[in-house]
Amino acid sequence: MAIRKSALMKRLIVTIFSLYFIIAVLVSVVHILFEYKNIRNQIELDLKSIHTSSANSLSAAIWNFNSEQVVKLVDGLLTLQFVSGVEIHHNNDGLNVAKGDVYNRSSILYEGPIIYGDGTTDRMMGILKLTSSQSIIIDRIKINVIFIIANAFLKTFFLSIIIFIIGYRIIGKPLDELFRSVSRLDFDDVSQVERSKIELDEKFFKHKDELTFLILAYNKTLDKLVSRTTQRDQARTELEEKNMSLKHSVNEKTLALQEKITELNGMNEKLAILASRDPLTNLLNRRCFFERAEQELSRLKRNNKQAAVVIVDIDFFKVVNDKYGHPAGDAVLTVISKILKNSVRQHDLVSRFGGEEFAIFLSDVDMEKAIMLAERMRKNIAEQQVIYKGDIIKSTASFGLSMLTSDSQDINSVINDADKLLYEAKESGRNNLKY
Repeated sequence: MAIRKSALMKRLIVTIFSLYFIIAVLVSVVHILFEYKNIRNQIELDLKSIHTSSANSLSAAIWNFNSEQVVKLVDGLLTLQFVSGVEIHHNNDGLNVAKGDVYNRSSILYEGPIIYGDGTTDRMMGILKLTSSQSIIIDRIKINVIFIIANAFLKTFFLSIIIFIIGYRIIGKPLDELFRSVSRLDFDDVSQVERSKIELDEKFFKHKDELTFLILAYNKTLDKLVSRTTQRDQARTELEEKNMSLKHSVNEKTLALQEKITELNGMNEKLAILASRDPLTNLLNRRCFFERAEQELSRLKRNNKQAAVVIVDIDFFKVVNDKYGHPAGDAVLTVISKILKNSVRQHDLVSRFGGEEFAIFLSDVDMEKAIMLAERMRKNIAEQQVIYKGDIIKSTASFGLSMLTSDSQDINSVINDADKLLYEAKESGRNNLKY
C-alpha cells in the first residue's frame, strides 16, 4: 500500500485548522454581536443627546405655534448621519410632524417628552421620537466585521503554518521515515531489513516522547526479525541438507532393497520351479500334476469338454539300471521325458510320476485324438536309441489311456483307470497302448 508523504501531518493540520477556524468563527460572531450591541447602545445615547439638545428649540416653536419652525427643526435633525426618522406628537394636529423612516420596527427608537418651561412651571408640549435604521448600524459595524473576520483568518492561517512547520519536524518527519522504512521492508532479504532501521538524532533521545519510543520499538522489532529470519534461514539450510542426505540414503536403501527384491523374486521363482518340477527330467512332479490336472478338470466341466489321462511306464527299466548302471537309467529317463514333452501340445501336462512312470494330461481331446497322440509317443520312444558311454540302449514303454468327461468325479479315479489299463498293456506283451 502506497503511503502519501506527510499524509498524517496534513490530516492533523487540517483538523487543527478546522477546529481553530470554527472556534475563531464562533469568537468572531460573539465579538460582532458585542460590537453590534455597543454600536446600538452608542446610537441610543446619541439619539438621547440629540433629544436633549433639540428639545428646548422644539418646545419654544410648539409653544409659539410656529409650525414652519417645527418643520425646519425636524429637517435639521434628519440631516444628522445616524438619524433616519423624526416624529412629533402634539395635541394640536397642526403641529404633528413625521418625516423619514419612522415606521420600521427594526429601527432603533428613542422617544422623550418635549417640555416647555418659563422658569416657574414646566409644561408638557408633546413627544419627540427619533429613529435610526439598521442600515446605519450595519454601515458603522461593517468595517469592524471585516477586520474581525480578516484577523481570525490570518491568525488561523499563520498558526496552521507554524503548527505544520513545528509538527513536521517533531512528528511528520520521523513518521515519514517510519512509513518509508515500512514500505521498503522485504522479509525475504535480511540485509534489506537491517537497512530499514531508522537512525534517530540525539535530540530525539532528549525528549523521549511516544514517537521516539515507537521508533525504538520498531527498530527493536526489526532486530528480532533479523535474528529470527537468520535462525530460520539457518534451520532451513540445515533441513535442506538433512533432506538431501536423507534422500540420498533412501535412494541407496531403495536400490539395495530393489536388488534384494529382484534376487528374492528370482529365488522364489527357482523355489517354485523346484517345488513343482522333477529335478532330473524338469517335468512336472506328482504334486504339481495333481494340482494342475484338478484345475483343468474344473475348466472342462464348466465348458463341457473332454480330456484324457495317459499313464506311461518304461518297459524293463530295472534291467537297464542293472546292466548299464543308474546313470545310464537317468539318461534314458531324460531322453524319454523329452520325447513325451515334444510329442504333445504346449498346453498339455507332462509329469514324472515316480521312478520310470509318467503321467500325461491331454486337454480338449476326444478318444480318437488321444489315441493318436499316445501312439505317436509310443512309436517315438521305440524308435529312439540312447547312446551312453558307447553302449546303445533301446527302450519301449507301455501306455494306459483313460478319458475324462464332465461326469468324472475327480482326477484320481481317472488316473486309477488309466493305471489299470497300463498293467493290461504290460500283460499283453508291453510296448502297446490299452484304452
